[in-house]
Amino acid sequence: MKHRITFLFFLLGNVFSAQNLGLTQINYQTWATKNLNVVTFRNGDPIRYVTNNDEWIRCHSNGVPAYCYYNNDPRNGETYGAIYNWFAMADPRGLAPEGFRVANDIDWAILCNFLNRGISNYQDLGVSSIKLKSNHSWTNNGVGEDQYGMSILPGGSRMLNGSYDGIGNSVGLWSRDTITYYGYSKSNAYSSYSIYFQSQLNDMLFKKENKRTGFYVRCIYGIEPVIITESEAVKSEYELYQEKLKKHN
Repeated sequence: MKHRITFLFFLLGNVFSAQNLGLTQINYQTWATKNLNVVTFRNGDPIRYVTNNDEWIRCHSNGVPAYCYYNNDPRNGETYGAIYNWFAMADPRGLAPEGFRVANDIDWAILCNFLNRGISNYQDLGVSSIKLKSNHSWTNNGVGEDQYGMSILPGGSRMLNGSYDGIGNSVGLWSRDTITYYGYSKSNAYSSYSIYFQSQLNDMLFKKENKRTGFYVRCIYGIEPVIITESEAVKSEYELYQEKLKKHN
């Protein structure tokens, strides 16, 4: 079994090496150790690079995938990765490298539950953020322990009006919403799940954010959820996941 895992990491490492992304195994999940920093979709189509605040807002209004770097400085991309709007993150052409996907709400929930095992079910007692945050760069004594090599850095985010905020103190990461993978059109999409880390928070927060917000993306090994139809009713991966939980309870 150990040899199989080693071989798997060798193969996955080759996939990610071109993007200078590492890998870490947490429980049975395989995560990238850096935020994504790509400027094209998986098929090679370019993603629009947007620095102007008004253009950032227009991209949301028109459903145009876009990316940027904090304070419009590409050097920040080398450290924190690229910031993407929701339409880039959710585009069916695929933002993640082949064999990987943008981490979704179930992926993050499984990770959070694993990190908080044995902790009472109260938000202020959770320690998932401490275990994942990097042991440097966070202000206000907010550094983490980085126990698993995820190295979550405080890269901030892009706000609704196109301005930037939070570097050094917080970071927002898109969480692919499996509930609405196929159930809603992009034009109807108003808010989406995100994962939020802050200097003064011991636990990661699951939030719903306006689609005009710009966040980073963390990838995980695995294919995108597939559409499953039963009697013309489409079930999301989230619904299937809940059904499996009920069967085991």
